[in-house]
Amino acid sequence: MNLDEEENIGFSPPTIYDQQYPDFVDNILKETADDFEKEKKFSDQNLLKLYKLFNGTFERALDLYEQRRVTQVSTSSTIITEPYKNASEASWLMQVKGHSGASYTLFPEINYCTCTAFRHQVLGDRSAFTCKHVLAAWLASVDNEKLLHQQLTQKQFDNLLLYQTTAICYGSENGLKITVEDAKCMQAIVYIPSAVFDEFELKEDGTGFPLSIIIEEDGVITDCSLKTLETDTLLDFHLEAENIVNKVVLQTELLKDVIAELDPTSELVEFHLSPDEPFFRISTNGLGGICHIDLPHDSALVDTFQCTSTATSSFKLIHIKPAMKALSCANKVCLRTSNAGLLNFQYMIKTENGHTCYMEYYISPLIDTDD
Repeated sequence: MNLDEEENIGFSPPTIYDQQYPDFVDNILKETADDFEKEKKFSDQNLLKLYKLFNGTFERALDLYEQRRVTQVSTSSTIITEPYKNASEASWLMQVKGHSGASYTLFPEINYCTCTAFRHQVLGDRSAFTCKHVLAAWLASVDNEKLLHQQLTQKQFDNLLLYQTTAICYGSENGLKITVEDAKCMQAIVYIPSAVFDEFELKEDGTGFPLSIIIEEDGVITDCSLKTLETDTLLDFHLEAENIVNKVVLQTELLKDVIAELDPTSELVEFHLSPDEPFFRISTNGLGGICHIDLPHDSALVDTFQCTSTATSSFKLIHIKPAMKALSCANKVCLRTSNAGLLNFQYMIKTENGHTCYMEYYISPLIDTDD
């Protein structure tokens, strides 16, 4: 079928910014699945509807589906066809091998993916409702003839579930420290002092017992229980004072404006700090070409500018972006670099009650393979 052909498909979808859009999408997908159940194929009419709804994203998803790049993984010896329950009782998952060769693990019926397109287009500028991997998984779940299957042991499946998100929580009488690592090259840490809580209680029942969290706000109580694991060894990203070569403390407004200007098509972002001009430069190289953004080192928005030597390091933009999310709630940010090129962001965050919390991000630089 040629998706470029013109045909009146009899519907006009709302925009993705409308509140009724998710329900509209669900109805279209349900109607398409019901029609497939009757006809045992995707009709041209339904394919055109999906193409008009998702544009180029659907065309790329259709290609993944037709190339049989979607696999259902479970402990079953055959494909599981019964309806999905919920993420907390997952019995099977979907894995989609993208055009780049990267594999993405998805929870069925949940619109979320860890790919770059989902992060930028769905969560970021909201220019898309979903990504090609989520759509390809949905297509294959409707048409099991194109769905591959992989059987795992229960331990392998449990490990796959737990791999999705893991945080290490350290509690003491002073408060909580929560650490998350990504691929041993990025580490995020949040420090929450005990004074932030109206009631703060630590109780250890032993390894494997769940972590209970109870939150009360305006008479509404939220009670959840999180499964705990054996802690993995964390990389020590701590910066010793003698290893710090550059330190800049600035108001978050300045960095917000800079990050908003970064080219999202660039894979890398370069940080240049120096006691000489240009003092503080952030650079990208994307489809729009090379872009340099020079920050004023003597601005009223810069509290401290201490550079002892010139340091230029490159980082993946997908690692920098999460570190910038804290700018929306932080009052100040301290940027530090080490003699090994390690980049560190420290955020000071004031709560509504006047308490102070801290967040840190450590990001490893890319190694220049040309040297």
